[in-house]
Amino acid sequence: MADSAKNNDTALEWLKLKTDKGRKPDYQIKAEMEDVGNKFLRKFKENPLVPIGALVTVGFLGVGLKSMYDGNRVRSQMMMRGRIAAQGFTVVALLGGLFYQGMAALKEAEDDTSETGLK
Repeated sequence: MADSAKNNDTALEWLKLKTDKGRKPDYQIKAEMEDVGNKFLRKFKENPLVPIGALVTVGFLGVGLKSMYDGNRVRSQMMMRGRIAAQGFTVVALLGGLFYQGMAALKEAEDDTSETGLK
């Protein structure tokens, strides 16, 4: 039990260092400053392929449903297959963006530890 508490303290040591310096952590400052619109724009700039993929998915779905309503079975089937492909693209873009952000955060953490001398 004591080991897990010690591990928790060492894992959160970087947070204590930032607050001990007299400043808030970066994520807290960003959360306090931005509203919903600014957050959407920031997230769109970080990974623009996800909202684009979502819009393409909705486009395929809308055209596919309209074709189904009109009775055009061939076009409806093609649009539903396109929707599946667009959803797959969106998921891959989401995972790729998460991987990229994780690697950037890892590099930033390594830079912070080398700067402060922590292991």
